[in-house]
Amino acid sequence: MSVLASFDMTREDNRVEYDIWYSSSNDQALDFIQDFAKVDKRFGKQVLMTPRFVFWECYDCDDEFLAKHCFGGGKYCATDSGTSLLSGQEIVMEDLRQMCIYEKYYWEVASKRHVFWDYIKAVHSECDNKLNEDCSQFAHKAIKELDWQET
Repeated sequence: MSVLASFDMTREDNRVEYDIWYSSSNDQALDFIQDFAKVDKRFGKQVLMTPRFVFWECYDCDDEFLAKHCFGGGKYCATDSGTSLLSGQEIVMEDLRQMCIYEKYYWEVASKRHVFWDYIKAVHSECDNKLNEDCSQFAHKAIKELDWQET
């Protein structure tokens, strides 16, 4: 894992904005995010975190690979970073679920930012490299503010 930091102070409101680039299939990234949630909470509205998800294109891949690991005919692909238990499509779908939860609870309703972090913690601690739809539904049930149909 690597960290890249840039300190450009151009915002008049002095709010710190930062991005975290990761894949929901990467345990080290989820460990980092889970730990960083404590820092984000202390900063409150003085910071704005934006999750960024790692996808790649593969237009020349064979049909079998595209069907298992990609969407959009190869425009959005992902692969598991070591366990080979997840298909790329499962990873992309989980990344999208996390983005939806972020948009609704972290971005739109600042008082509910914890829901995003709670979801990350739930799927990371309970799913054990099986970050699929079933696990996400389990995490939704564990976090009362979440509605599976809405996500």
